[in-house]
Parts: sequence; structure tokens; C-alpha cells
Amino acid sequence: MMGLEVRKEQEIENMVTILKQIELPDILLLTRDANTLLMRQKESENMREKEVV
Repeated sequence: MMGLEVRKEQEIENMVTILKQIELPDILLLTRDANTLLMRQKESENMREKEVV
């Protein structure tokens, strides 16, 4: 599990490096997409929790 966390941190650092190279409008689009992904993930988690109960 620890290896997964290390890999996650490396990917985040790679993303930050890329974000520093692109323009603000593109960063805003990526932010919107990331928020959509997070919302879907939370909905999925909520559905799984309801199935367990």
C-alpha cells in the first residue's frame, strides 16, 4: 500500500510540473474536469455504502 502512496505523490508532482507550463484557461478546464471526477467518485462511494447497509 505504501508503494501506491509513493506512486500517487510522484504523479501529483508530475501534474504540478505540467500545470506550471500551461495557460490559465487550460488550468481552469482541468480544474473543472477534476472536480467532476471527484464528484463521480464520491457518488460511487455513496452508492457502495448504501448497498452494504
